[in-house]
Amino acid sequence: SDNRIQQTEQAEPTSSPENIIFSSVEARSLTVSWDEVPPSGQNGPITGYLLYYTNTTFSDTINITGGENRAYTLTKLRPYTNYTVTVSAYNDAGTGPTSDN
Repeated sequence: SDNRIQQTEQAEPTSSPENIIFSSVEARSLTVSWDEVPPSGQNGPITGYLLYYTNTTFSDTINITGGENRAYTLTKLRPYTNYTVTVSAYNDAGTGPTSDN
């Protein structure tokens, strides 16, 4: 008998990026980096990330294309201000859950 192989369709990621790290923290900028989504939660090739950052008066989302791009430097920040940063991964099927901040 002939064996036939058929790959199933992608689904949106079911896990979030891990190990969010802040580095190069300055008065008006900081660099955010993270580890990839665990393979069991990717459900297809990761094609980018959404980085969400907020403070008490502002929020924005940065679209980072490319699954290998796992760092971003936020600029034009306000000095001595707390920012909440979360990251979610996406693939061709949709966007996954956000990381813990």
